[in-house]
Amino acid sequence: MKQAKKVNILGALILILITVLAGNLCGGSGLLDKQETDNPFPLAEPESVGFEPKTLKFLSGRIEHWLEKEEIVGAVLMIIKARITVFHEAFGWRDKERKLPMQKDTICRMRSMTKPYVGTSILMLYEQKKLSLSDNVADYVTYFDNDKCRDITIEHLLTHTGGFRQPGYPGMAANYASLEALVKTIGAAGPTYKPGERYFYSDAGSSTLAYIVTVRTGMPVEDYIQKYILDKLGMRDTFCNLTEDDPRRPRVSCTYVDVRGKWRKYWDNSSPQAVPYFRGSGGIYSTTADYARFMAMWMDEGEAGFHRFLQPETTKLALTSSPLSDGGDNGYGYQWQVHKKTPLTFGHGGSDGTLAIAIPEDDLIFLYFTQSRGNRTINMMHTLFTLTFLK
Repeated sequence: MKQAKKVNILGALILILITVLAGNLCGGSGLLDKQETDNPFPLAEPESVGFEPKTLKFLSGRIEHWLEKEEIVGAVLMIIKARITVFHEAFGWRDKERKLPMQKDTICRMRSMTKPYVGTSILMLYEQKKLSLSDNVADYVTYFDNDKCRDITIEHLLTHTGGFRQPGYPGMAANYASLEALVKTIGAAGPTYKPGERYFYSDAGSSTLAYIVTVRTGMPVEDYIQKYILDKLGMRDTFCNLTEDDPRRPRVSCTYVDVRGKWRKYWDNSSPQAVPYFRGSGGIYSTTADYARFMAMWMDEGEAGFHRFLQPETTKLALTSSPLSDGGDNGYGYQWQVHKKTPLTFGHGGSDGTLAIAIPEDDLIFLYFTQSRGNRTINMMHTLFTLTFLK
């Protein structure tokens, strides 16, 4: 009898293990999901993955120089090579007036680095056959069913070729009570240029894409992003709206703007978020480590752990520069900025001073976050990245 009980217990344990594995293989949220998402980018010496320490010393030295010259208030730099964190340090202040230092897990306002999440959501719905990229926006948004907007397609909005101009067109997002109210005004105003004839980076198009997600899923776009992207990737420090009682609020950096050569705090983390709803073109809060998870999923052609978000052919399409996008080496795909020359390089920036870049061929992720709006170091860091890693 004792032997039989042992066999039964062993059999039960094996069955439980199989069930856990099966649940994860089907995209469930079991034990293996948690283990995988706890630390996807462990810290190691740069030499262990063939990374030269002098490069890291040079880049960190530049940031310290920019702080000394008051080019920025604070920053976080994270570099991941072969899924190993070779550098992750914080510099300066997240709240200079209160003498609160920037930290590696400081949460930053991503602004336009929100757009790739909305683009990912649209592409997921495309793969589920809930929409087609060639569909007219008016098929889903009644406010676009007019002579000015009827020819605009979803692909136009993904590639910023819908004809809407920037910035704040047709009005500032904070002046509206909801995403729907903003999109209604966008549809009534119509595009400035004929759809499909020129590239013009536009928040209006991205906000409209966010509203399409809401229409097609029956749930607020921020809830869709949270449930089907952030939660699946284990991004515990990333969210779409900052609520009053969010325990992560003290970790959110204040944001600064340059006023006549001096940094002035223009948003404090004790204040309500600037826009009272999730506008789609900007709004996500995140950390360098969390945003790296999202970048890694795209580097892996839409897959992370046991979960597939997108098919490889869809990610390839999205990371192809549209013919109408900016000239030179830099172009734009489906809500991603794309470097046109090989190797494939993609990423995005945000107007509060954030930047993320990835080179899949080199298995490299580079993140530089400040909260100093309009600082020149973002362009400088992009140039340094290009000279250092795109030889």
